[in-house]
Amino acid sequence: MKLFRRRILLSGLWLVVVLSWSVVRIVAVKFWLSQYGINTVVFAVIELTSSMTYGVSSARTVLAIIDKRRKSAKSWGAVCILAYLAPDVYIFSAGKSLPLMSYVVIVALIVVAGVVAVVDLRHRINRSVSNSRLKSK
Repeated sequence: MKLFRRRILLSGLWLVVVLSWSVVRIVAVKFWLSQYGINTVVFAVIELTSSMTYGVSSARTVLAIIDKRRKSAKSWGAVCILAYLAPDVYIFSAGKSLPLMSYVVIVALIVVAGVVAVVDLRHRINRSVSNSRLKSK
């Protein structure tokens, strides 16, 4: 039961972090990209919806990997990737004559955040595996 509560707590904290980051992105779009055809309200709806989906699906992906449920991990991972990319797809499709630097920054954020997510996922999996081995001894 303790492990279940810990998983719920960590998943909830992760969702708070993801939603906090989405607020930062919404403010950034309002100040830097709204004059290029990006509707801040539409972006905010897409960002918040996809952030909630991303937060839940990424947590479920990690838990499925830890629990060695590969099929579930793949399904949640696919949802996670789609939710992660949705706001940026909107920016690229709705933006009119975005400055080159906007594309560079957005793509750089996608790559950096993606690399951080993969490294963090590997770290969590390795830690979980080593904890499982310690408990079984």
